Amino acid sequence: METLTQLDMVHEVPKVLIAGDWHGNTGWMHQVLACAARDGYKVIIHVGDLKVLWPDEYYPDFADYGGFTAELVADLERLGLVFIFADGNHDAHPALRALPLNADGFGAISDRLLYAPRGHRWTLGGVRFGALGGAYSIDRGWGTEGRDWFLEETVVPEDVAALGTEPLDVLISHDVPAGIDLDEGTMDVPEAIERESYIVRSLLREAVRNTEPRLVFSGHWHQRRTGLMPGMETRVHVLDKEFKAGNLVTLDLSTLAVEEYKPV
Repeated sequence: METLTQLDMVHEVPKVLIAGDWHGNTGWMHQVLACAARDGYKVIIHVGDLKVLWPDEYYPDFADYGGFTAELVADLERLGLVFIFADGNHDAHPALRALPLNADGFGAISDRLLYAPRGHRWTLGGVRFGALGGAYSIDRGWGTEGRDWFLEETVVPEDVAALGTEPLDVLISHDVPAGIDLDEGTMDVPEAIERESYIVRSLLREAVRNTEPRLVFSGHWHQRRTGLMPGMETRVHVLDKEFKAGNLVTLDLSTLAVEEYKPV
């Protein structure tokens, strides 16, 4: 199983922050990272819709053009933080899949900004993590393929197979596994798109059944909810989007206890 070996500062960390969607919001990113560093965190794990390397940032020369990714990389270096993220639907999938993999199997944007490909596993503080990003853009009817959304965004059966069946402690997904109640009315999702989205959620449910994690962290639906997977002891935490009180939680790596976190 993969372990984080390149960055000494992440060994023996007692707790990490788990973050919901940020959508490339620079102000929220600066606020969260400053508070996390002040409060002693070393690692942040993000469930996707981070929106790094977006086409208008001219990857791979994003540092020359500035923007969200360049500012995030600079903050992580200045504050001494490590940032691991899965992909959401509003992420630049071609750019993420083109990233070189480091020794730990992460796509490396920088030494501190690490993309966890679908099916990737790693350990941190003795906790077994897995990533299964991706979701169906429920707003794709208002966008353009290749600019606002990408065909690679949806979870496919091969992603579930890549994750495997070995047990996990924590699964990081972007969409929410089927079986967890959501307030879909807040998103005003057309019925046809809701059906397409449910295919992804069903695949995530299969992944959870295969790996039986104690915890799942998801986002995508812009609401803060928790629930138990039917017939399982797996608790799913759905995180809200940027600037919302439910965007961030603390995960204690020794107990797997989860507490709300406010970056103030």
